[in-house]
Amino acid sequence: MANPYELLAGLALLREKKRRSRQHHAQELQEWSGFQVHVGDLLCLIPCDQVEEVVTPASVAGVRGVPAWVNGVIYCRAQLVTLVDVAGLLLGKERTTTLGRAFVVRGSQEWFGLQAGNFEGVRHIWSDTPVCDAPPALAADWLRFTRQWLLLDDQPVAVLEAFKLVAALESGEMR
Repeated sequence: MANPYELLAGLALLREKKRRSRQHHAQELQEWSGFQVHVGDLLCLIPCDQVEEVVTPASVAGVRGVPAWVNGVIYCRAQLVTLVDVAGLLLGKERTTTLGRAFVVRGSQEWFGLQAGNFEGVRHIWSDTPVCDAPPALAADWLRFTRQWLLLDDQPVAVLEAFKLVAALESGEMR
């Protein structure tokens, strides 16, 4: 994870890029930030504006009779949060180790903690970032919860729609 100095330096670079784009282009670039994580072998971004909090669960309570992709429940902000293994849910991968950080997303009725693999930090994205096609042979569930695919560092990166995923979990369509 980036230290505070690296985050401030990144923000300064973003400001400078925006200032230069205003001087050279009539169209203003839009920017947004996302948490960069691994889901299975895929690199993903979860938009920061869709996440309430990032937590490292210290005490996870197990729950019986739930799908394998439910890791348990925790408390966050005095709310019961269901921990969901995103790779298990979308890719059908088996859980190998206890997952780290959870990206807490508030649904209309419940709260969910989306757990992925390695958390690589916050990535700042501009509207002129190149887009690409999804890698072949991905499950329909995966594509349904992806806003778009970006080409970052010559690698396809999925932008996950956390709100859509949580809505599907709340409605029971994900079993």
